[in-house]
Amino acid sequence: MTSTCSNFEFLKQHDPVYFQLASTAEQVFASDPNTTLMKLRQLGEALAQDIAARSGVEFDDATSQHELLYRINRAISLEPIIKQLFYTLRVEGNIANHQFVTKHKEALDGLKLARELAIWFHRSFANLKQAFKPGPFILPEDPSHQLRLLQTQIQTLQNQLLENNEQIENDQKLTSLLAQEKEEYAVLAEQMDVEARTLAQQAKLHEQTIIEQQQAF
Repeated sequence: MTSTCSNFEFLKQHDPVYFQLASTAEQVFASDPNTTLMKLRQLGEALAQDIAARSGVEFDDATSQHELLYRINRAISLEPIIKQLFYTLRVEGNIANHQFVTKHKEALDGLKLARELAIWFHRSFANLKQAFKPGPFILPEDPSHQLRLLQTQIQTLQNQLLENNEQIENDQKLTSLLAQEKEEYAVLAEQMDVEARTLAQQAKLHEQTIIEQQQAF
């Protein structure tokens, strides 16, 4: 997903780092969903620091996100749903930072939650002259969708076999589904690798363009 169809376009009106974190989270979703979750955690941290500064809440580099949100809530009484959004982004980001499994579903949920938080932030602090209408969430392409469908079918079939006291290891349909799951894992890994290499190449070209612009200047 490019910045031209970003779900966070409105964040450009604020500190550039907010849109940079959010759009990067979108761009790496297909190839690296864990990084998506970590970038969204960083976005939550950046927004919390902004709110703290606006609210006169003191903090420094040693202040944890958990402690900062506690101080903010004590100062301005955040709505429960906003506290939950901050909490979920922090927790999921921390989990992603310490696990190395593919988490497209969690990353997609994170993007949706982060957008809700960003919309609230924008409406609260952008000095809007009219009602802000963000429009519908733009779903990124999820390369793990087919894999999750297969896993759901496998789990359903396994439950049916257990209920009927049938031997799971001898069921041909289950064996076939497990083989398809293995193949889909391989396809997903290849798609993610290709996407990652493409993004790396784009980043390299972007860096070269910046260098040339600086030299020209």
